[in-house]
Amino acid sequence: MGDVSIAARLILEEFGRSGTLSDAAVARAGWEERPERVTPALVLVFAAKILVQLREEDGETFPVDAPAVTSQGLGADDVATMISALTGDLHAVEAGRLTGLFSLLGIVAVLVALTDAENIRGEDLDRLMGAAEEIASDFVRMEDPFRLVERGVEIGPWDASETGWQGIDLIDLGGLRIPREPGLKIQLNEGRGSSDLLEAVVLRGATGVQLQAFHASQDSGWARAREILAQRVRGLGGEVREWAGRAGIELRCDVPVQQDRGFRRLQTIRMLGCDGPGWLLRATVTGEAATSGSHDDWVYSYVERVVVVPLFQCAMSLPLSATDFGSGRPWEDGQPIRLRMPG
Repeated sequence: MGDVSIAARLILEEFGRSGTLSDAAVARAGWEERPERVTPALVLVFAAKILVQLREEDGETFPVDAPAVTSQGLGADDVATMISALTGDLHAVEAGRLTGLFSLLGIVAVLVALTDAENIRGEDLDRLMGAAEEIASDFVRMEDPFRLVERGVEIGPWDASETGWQGIDLIDLGGLRIPREPGLKIQLNEGRGSSDLLEAVVLRGATGVQLQAFHASQDSGWARAREILAQRVRGLGGEVREWAGRAGIELRCDVPVQQDRGFRRLQTIRMLGCDGPGWLLRATVTGEAATSGSHDDWVYSYVERVVVVPLFQCAMSLPLSATDFGSGRPWEDGQPIRLRMPG
């Protein structure tokens, strides 16, 4: 365990003894610092994130009546906002910032409540702080709170010109090469109003992943696509939330779907996106892995192994469909990358 982890643990233990923090402890924590170095405060935040996720995976709720929490005047709604923020809900993050809810004392109170509930002491606490420091180090190193590893260097999705994907067993679909795994079902679909194959749907049990790649400039990447997709979902009467996950910022949506006899239901989907050199890969997740509280990492792992081949049979005359986010732009800026049946 490093010096920063030790300092974070001492801050946690001081709060546990006295229910507050001394001025010296607050100064050591570095709560107000920009994330340019690993601070004890950053370690405490990621330690809380780890425990929140573990409890969610086990189906356990947060102990809202814990003395550490109530002593700070945090009510159930405050705690719910903080827990949602710690799991990656960017709406909750913004709400907490606007109301001044997030503070060093608040984070430490939440963490103390969690370590008490899990009875984490001694070496287990050291391991927790060590793991949190490693994650915090990645956070600082990449200078990006929403993506802890660098695409094209450590993980994919890969561009065909890169080398990190070499050795992965892939199915060649032309504009995309996707991982081959036992038990997967794969279908290729035509674009709306087009006879060209533009999307691959991968089915694994009760989970589906729709993969589409587009030509994209820096100004028309995933950030812009998220805005347009969110507008479309809300225009249909659905709800959208931005979420910070393993793949960066994703959209979690409840979309109205028409059923037989005129009934409507809400379908939960997740949309992941990744910007590459001159392209955007979009993955739309449906089924089991799209549901709230799902911690199935298979989707992330699968998408991270996809290879995009942006120059595959480019056709400047290929029309854009109404479902494509780059409607009306030139082919290199929003046009779908075509696929083909595997040989």
